[in-house]
Amino acid sequence: MQVFRRLGVLVLEWFSLALGVFVAAHFGFLKYTDFSTLVVVAMVLGIFNSFLRPFLLAIFLIVSIPILIVTLGLGAYLVLFFTNGAILALTDKLIGIDFEVTQWAYATLTISICSWFFSSAVGIDQLKPLRRAQAAKEGKEPPKDVIDI
Repeated sequence: MQVFRRLGVLVLEWFSLALGVFVAAHFGFLKYTDFSTLVVVAMVLGIFNSFLRPFLLAIFLIVSIPILIVTLGLGAYLVLFFTNGAILALTDKLIGIDFEVTQWAYATLTISICSWFFSSAVGIDQLKPLRRAQAAKEGKEPPKDVIDI
């Protein structure tokens, strides 16, 4: 059952990324040739977000420790922004001619906001794996999903 649930969440995350890319293309921040390119871009972004993003985020956070100290932790949003921008730039280089990012800052911001908004709207909790890992590290029972009315 967990496998099917995780696959469903993965498909919804890919859809949210595709929606973000579509909106960014609508505003002219990036260009893609056809629908199949949009699907491939969403899949590549999803794979990079799943596997590459944690490593890039860790590296960027370590390098930016002075900024985090000076900004009292608010610089983490800037680090997250540049991490998402780096993933978008890598996707642009990987896809090639069919996909072009013209304004990476606006495209990154648009894709991030659309993805976050859609994920929140459908109830995808992106921080759940982190909370479960922290609970396992502390030897506690992971929190159960509870619906409060």
